[in-house]
Amino acid sequence: MKYSTPKHLSPVPTPPTIKRCLTLASLLLTASMPAAETSAPTALPSAATETMPGLKVGEKAADFTLKNSAGEDVALQALLKKGKVALVFVRSADWCPFCRRQLQDLQKNLKDIEESGVQLVAISYDSPTMNSAAAVKLGLTFPLLSDEGSKTIDAYGIRNETATGRGAGIPHPGVFILDQQDVIRVKLMRDGYRDRPESAEIIAAVKSIK
Repeated sequence: MKYSTPKHLSPVPTPPTIKRCLTLASLLLTASMPAAETSAPTALPSAATETMPGLKVGEKAADFTLKNSAGEDVALQALLKKGKVALVFVRSADWCPFCRRQLQDLQKNLKDIEESGVQLVAISYDSPTMNSAAAVKLGLTFPLLSDEGSKTIDAYGIRNETATGRGAGIPHPGVFILDQQDVIRVKLMRDGYRDRPESAEIIAAVKSIK
């Protein structure tokens, strides 16, 4: 219900001095407020990334041949003949919700990622059978490779040594972008496993490669 001020009453005017004080207080409060926490996380700066586990930018990528979700062999060298490659290491497409969310984001933006000039390949320690079920469930059309035994994960130096039980053999999540000379040109990692490099970061990183 809308109320109106009775005619016999009139609003009390705010003195100019009080108005100026209120304005100043508002500005000081705004300046002291923290930045919005809803902005998307960004990858660690290159200097910080260098302290993260795994092969470093400028080093030769570790070669591999792994099974995709259809049980077919996929060789890194064959991929590199076609162009740059983004290797996305995830903990598990089967039981890790953060990995599934990341993979779905990559699938959603797959066209833009490929148009930036890179082939997208995900790698987990899961079996081809598990990866096949996960790929169908998540609607993935890019390769999801199986590194059973975590030999490729070890070759890239990103095994999570503290993980036990079903997590034994999982990698620290990360993205390695390789040029056609098999050199790591970009490394995107987080300090933790919940936040992951997003599609926009991968696209920007690929475009930054000269």
